[in-house]
Amino acid sequence: MSSFPAPPLRPDQPSSLPGGLPPHLGGAWAPKPNRSRPVLILCHIGTLIHFPIHVAMWIAVFALVIALSLVGEFVFAVLFFLEKPALELLDRTLDRIPFRPKWWATWNEVRHEGDPGFARARIEKVLNGQKPEHGSAGLRAYRYRGIGPLGALEVAAPLGWQLSDDKPARPRTELKLRRAPAQKAVPAAAPVA
Repeated sequence: MSSFPAPPLRPDQPSSLPGGLPPHLGGAWAPKPNRSRPVLILCHIGTLIHFPIHVAMWIAVFALVIALSLVGEFVFAVLFFLEKPALELLDRTLDRIPFRPKWWATWNEVRHEGDPGFARARIEKVLNGQKPEHGSAGLRAYRYRGIGPLGALEVAAPLGWQLSDDKPARPRTELKLRRAPAQKAVPAAAPVA
């Protein structure tokens, strides 16, 4: 008898997540269908071709944001007495540009497409690698492609992570997680004689 990982939850299944399920379950919380092998191989070849272009684009965008931020820092901080406009500009710009396009496929993803254990292992590795002082973490959609965002939350819950309340959930692109608050130990009641 072989042991297979538990299948991911469907939106209509009950959940063991602390705090319950996210309020607006829909198709976005279900796993994406597996891509065919030829499509995966084409995506991998496209990834190899596109990677240097993507890195050059990121360097150019980063240089542009830094240049505009330095000018903005001077103008806004000196003339208008505002604090940290450069960091706000950098955050807003980098949130809109994908660090990794959705269509990319690494060789490991080509080999393990459709294997929910691979996605679970990736999520566990990322969350276990977080330092204890970091109270938040982000999971990009490519990490939980095989199990879906709901399955990613199921993997994260036993590791002490839950969906963050800071920003609205975007299950198709990224899950923002926060460390679950520690549960207080309930003292045991004395036996009644």
